Amino acid sequence: MKAIIIARVSTEEQKDAGNSLPAQTVRLENYCERKSYPIIKKFSFDESAYKDNRTEFDRILDYIIGLKEKIAVCFDKVDRLSRNIFDKRVSLLYEKALKDEVELHFVSDGQVINSQLSAVEKLNFSMSLGLAKYFSDAISDNVKRAHKSKCLEAVYGLEKPLTATAT
Repeated sequence: MKAIIIARVSTEEQKDAGNSLPAQTVRLENYCERKSYPIIKKFSFDESAYKDNRTEFDRILDYIIGLKEKIAVCFDKVDRLSRNIFDKRVSLLYEKALKDEVELHFVSDGQVINSQLSAVEKLNFSMSLGLAKYFSDAISDNVKRAHKSKCLEAVYGLEKPLTATAT
């Protein structure tokens, strides 16, 4: 089976830091070599997997759909595919895997999504997607709390954040 590899970070700052994308790419290349999967295309980009507008990933999806042969689509982790369990792209790739048109490989997670998926493997994939969404939502909650605290400090002229006191 031939493979494509997809390495993604969420922001341009992460891409410019130069750490994650090269590391993902090396892990994916090594995995494909161990599996004897010739790599026909490599994608490496920055784009949030949490938002609806995923222009670069949509281009990759069009490429995958246009292929006439079954391929392995390799990601480092499930959260490199998406952090939104309701993303239509996830459903599309998942259905293609169940129809034996592609295999989804999540190298660091040790998951392969294909037409032979058991109930427990489906559950594990669903949980991985749910955890990816939870992680993003939790970060969002933390940022909102920090922003609210900073606003209160500015409004009330506080020198340090408000804290709960025991009574």
